[in-house]
Amino acid sequence: MIHYRMYQPQQSLRQFVRFFWSIDAQVSEIGDPFIHRTLPDNCIELIFYCKGTLSISSSSGNEGNTFTSGIFGQTQKFRLFKTTSDFRLFGVYLYPHTFKPVFNIPANDLCDQKVDLETLWGIEGKMLEEQIMLADHDEQRIHLVSNFLLKRIKTMTDYDRAFIQNITSVIDQNRVVSIPSFAHECNLSRRQLERKFKAFSGFSPKDFFSIVRFKNVLKEIEQRSKPLAQIAIDTGYYDQSHFTNEFRKLSGYSPREFAVNYPEADDMRATRDFKK
Repeated sequence: MIHYRMYQPQQSLRQFVRFFWSIDAQVSEIGDPFIHRTLPDNCIELIFYCKGTLSISSSSGNEGNTFTSGIFGQTQKFRLFKTTSDFRLFGVYLYPHTFKPVFNIPANDLCDQKVDLETLWGIEGKMLEEQIMLADHDEQRIHLVSNFLLKRIKTMTDYDRAFIQNITSVIDQNRVVSIPSFAHECNLSRRQLERKFKAFSGFSPKDFFSIVRFKNVLKEIEQRSKPLAQIAIDTGYYDQSHFTNEFRKLSGYSPREFAVNYPEADDMRATRDFKK
């Protein structure tokens, strides 16, 4: 049995934190291994493994086991998490631009990476980990992480703030726009845009919008209102071959395989992988 919960951040954190979440899973009662697949994402996850550990593998091979706490950077690859034991997770879903203004770390340093909190923030990271592990409930964990983040928010220039607002809008709305149009919206040259995009999102504009488009496909499949051929057209793929190849590369599934087996769950985080 898996219990998934999601919480909204306070107003002062909403340009940095999309939401908080937690999962409690009783796996040992079932007997079969729990396997979960995470899909490519242009956002960052701060995760605390309050109970249990999971093994990690990806298209790159075996990645060892989960840390006690740390960051999973934005990624273009899927990962598989596996365990036969019960586990409890507390997570913070962060916009990719959070690390540039808050921690003065360019987002591209985290792309496709996972880093434990002590390595990332030293003794302060270790202390936060201990506080989260000792907390009695999610509300207390949210308070602890919120205070940790708020203390580290640095003053941003209006110029950077405008750029961040544009990226936030794209992520919140899954809005695919042409790169020249986005550069115009931000009043930037193409070269300036490329530089800022990598620093604040971790990706080149092209790779960033390919993930936005992929997430639009997932949303369309979830709604189950259109055939896959129409979804491919509506989300901007050149043809069916382009759609199928990119979907398979990013997810490890064919579009049809995913559509037929799409999990009925409150959130993809709370699903078992259907592919054996």
